[in-house]
Amino acid sequence: MPGAAGGLAQTFAPALSPVSRTPLNVEVGPHRRLDWTAMRVADLKAVKNVLGGTLNDVVLATVSGALRSFFTQRGVHPEGLTVRALVPVSVRSQDERGALGNRVTQMTASLPVGQADPGARLAAVRATTAGLKESRQALGGEVLTAISEWTVPNVLVQAVRLAARARPYNLIVTNVPGPQIPLYLQGALMRTAYPVVPLFENLALVVGLFSYNGGLFWGVNGDWEKLPDLHDFVLGLEHSFEELQRAAAAAAPRGAATSAGS
Repeated sequence: MPGAAGGLAQTFAPALSPVSRTPLNVEVGPHRRLDWTAMRVADLKAVKNVLGGTLNDVVLATVSGALRSFFTQRGVHPEGLTVRALVPVSVRSQDERGALGNRVTQMTASLPVGQADPGARLAAVRATTAGLKESRQALGGEVLTAISEWTVPNVLVQAVRLAARARPYNLIVTNVPGPQIPLYLQGALMRTAYPVVPLFENLALVVGLFSYNGGLFWGVNGDWEKLPDLHDFVLGLEHSFEELQRAAAAAAPRGAATSAGS
């Protein structure tokens, strides 16, 4: 019980230190813009095999670089900004793999948008996520998930809205692993699968990812009026990842090809 209480405290701690106000944290209207891009899972593995971290660390570093470019284009200086992403994560243990039900919680991860060097961005993300894994924040989120199963829904919704108003995070980044084999429907191959994650109060940008059959598919949802330049952010994702690839190529041992193995 003390561990759960400490986890709850660490879960709510970010709400006590609001993030910087950015063009992403505005009143959301009724209309949406959807955009997308795709990468190869093997390419992300090649980066993390050289620079370290996990696939999700590479994703968050890619988002950080894209936000840096996006803010700069908007005339917002990224240096000194406190930017956090709400990141849903699995808390399922090895023994629970294959069991029914979801074991998903959420953590808030700081994004190093003020860091110009792509390798340093990934290193900062790695340090952040490692600290979160060692903390009890995931345990606190898991307790909230359990509470939600018997709490009156309206009460939980109001709690989420209050958290959004407190500005504990600037956007949501959710990465859902999918099957790495081709799927068919009556003989027709499913070639791509782009997720669409809904927007929430004061969150004009949400990034969803889905891995399928060797591809990593990014679905980006934004407010129609507040983010008319949403495609610039998507282009920024592609450019940011290319920066990471170049950093990995430069850091790889001379004469050795970067491996895409796990």
